[in-house]
Formats: sequence, structure tokens, C-alpha cells
Amino acid sequence: MALSFLTVFPLKLKGINEKEIAGSVIFFPFVGLLEGTLFVFLLIILNHIFSSAVISIILLLFLFSLRGIFHIDGLSDTFDAIFYKGTVQKEKDIHRRLEIMKDSTVGVAGVVASIFDILCKFVFIKELIDINQFMIFVFMFTFSRWSVIPIIYCSKPARNTGLGAIFVGKVIAWQFIISTVLPVFLLSYFTVRSFIFLPLIVLFLCVILFILKKYFERKFNGITGDHLGATVEITEVVFLFCFLLCEKLWLSY
Repeated sequence: MALSFLTVFPLKLKGINEKEIAGSVIFFPFVGLLEGTLFVFLLIILNHIFSSAVISIILLLFLFSLRGIFHIDGLSDTFDAIFYKGTVQKEKDIHRRLEIMKDSTVGVAGVVASIFDILCKFVFIKELIDINQFMIFVFMFTFSRWSVIPIIYCSKPARNTGLGAIFVGKVIAWQFIISTVLPVFLLSYFTVRSFIFLPLIVLFLCVILFILKKYFERKFNGITGDHLGATVEITEVVFLFCFLLCEKLWLSY
């Protein structure tokens, strides 16, 4: 169910209820681990053939082929709604923002956010390839998949329908705890190996997740599926930037 929801794998599931779908969040980090492993495997193969710029483009195409446009569409819709100017009537503004997110057309804010997201990933991936930091992508994808679970666990849905309503507020404590085991294990592993600054990056990202949650709840009175997709994209871009910054500073000393 987690693979079917997060990727384009053609898995046909029958007789599944919403409670079981919500419970599949336990395996979100494992889907990220699979994505990261395939990503690094392809990177290692291509590294003997192409330049880092070409590899970065191919890896982005691979990522979109694996995920589809689910997450970047959420990012685009979220920014279109955020940049709605609004009025002095809070309830009316919230309703209008939710309508904008359901609209099939894409606004300027959504286009700019999507382009900026893709450009950042291209540059950051290229930079990490240039300094031969491949394996960190395994942790990045695992963590980005986990990043939506705290928001799902601690929030309420903005609408009673849609993908957000299936997950948000439906995850219980033990599911949240189990979903955290794999990211914590990988965090410990990579920290011990060499990346001693990784816990600081994770802590900073957890603060970012808290800020995003509060911001989405204030602007939309809850969380939607688009917000979850946007969270994944934002988490990955911020993680790549922070890791690259820390690695450059570390190497300079």
C-alpha cells in the first residue's frame, strides 16, 4: 500500500479500507530507503560514463519516473494557495485557498516554486556528486518520506475528503514510533561513519517541519494531501542544502 501510494509501481490492491491505508505510513521510510538505494545504484553506474551535470539530470528524470508528479504537484498547488492575497475575512480566505488547491490550473507562484525546486535539486545533487558523497542520498530519501508522518500524527485534516483526510489525524502513537525506527537507525549509522553534523541537520529539519505544520494550519485550518507532497519536496531541498553547506565547511577545516 505504501509503494502504491508513494510511487508509480503498478500494484493492484483490492479490499483495502481507509484504516489500513492510513496504517501504511509505517512503511513510508522503507519506501524512501528503496528510492535512495535505487538512486545511489544508478548514480554509481552513471558515474563511470557521464559528467556530474548529465548524471544529475538523469537522476531527476529517474526520480520523477519513479514518483510521478504527485509531490511536485502538491508543492505547486500549495504555493498557488499561499500566495493568494486574501481579504480580512479569515474563514472566506481559508475556503478560497482550499478551492485554489483543488483547481486544475497552475498559477505563477506554483510554476516558480516548481522550477526553483527542480533547479535546487539539480545543483545540489551535482555538487554532492562532485565531492563523491553518494550514500547520503539513502538517508535523505528515507528521512523525507518520514517527514510527513509527524505532521500526519499531530494535525487535523483541512477537508473531510481527499488524500489528506485518509491519513491526517488517523495515525496512532505506536505507528508513529515504529515508523521512526528506520530513520533513527540510519541517522546513527551515518553519524558514526563520518557525518557527525548530521544530527544537527535533522534537528533543524524537525524545527522546519514544526513551522510548516503551524503555518499550514494557520493558512488552511488543517493539512491536505498537497501539503504532505510539498513537505517532502521542501524537506529534500533543505536537507541537500544543509548537508552540502556542512560538508563544505567541514572540508574547509
